[in-house]
Amino acid sequence: MRRTASLSLVAALVVAPVVASGQQPFQPPPDAFQTPSGNIHCLFSAGTLRCDVLEHDHATPPPARGCSDPWPGHLALNAEGQVTLPCRATSVHNDEAFVLGYGARWLGQGITCDSEEAGLWCTNGAGHGFQASRTQLRLF
Repeated sequence: MRRTASLSLVAALVVAPVVASGQQPFQPPPDAFQTPSGNIHCLFSAGTLRCDVLEHDHATPPPARGCSDPWPGHLALNAEGQVTLPCRATSVHNDEAFVLGYGARWLGQGITCDSEEAGLWCTNGAGHGFQASRTQLRLF
């Protein structure tokens, strides 16, 4: 009996740090999230992740085909294909959206986003995506 109790205690001590330090994944992930700075807001809807960069100091990308106005800060990413820069889109800015902390990951349907102090990195299964922050925008 004493040996069983000792083994249970050892097992509990070995497992406890792993359980205590593990962050529970979102089931399902929130549809809307924002970066801790509040500068980037995203919404996943109908298979598309749409994000708004509210303020930026980097060079504005050229207008997308069919757009005459400068880039308004909108990004769109599907599970496949390249990032698009919609010129006419409803803003997804939502101050009530979940805050995706630095070092956290959002996993959607075929899209992954990582929140880092250097910006938000989102990629799809085809390897396309973007890095967005106040100081840079990189599409790949």
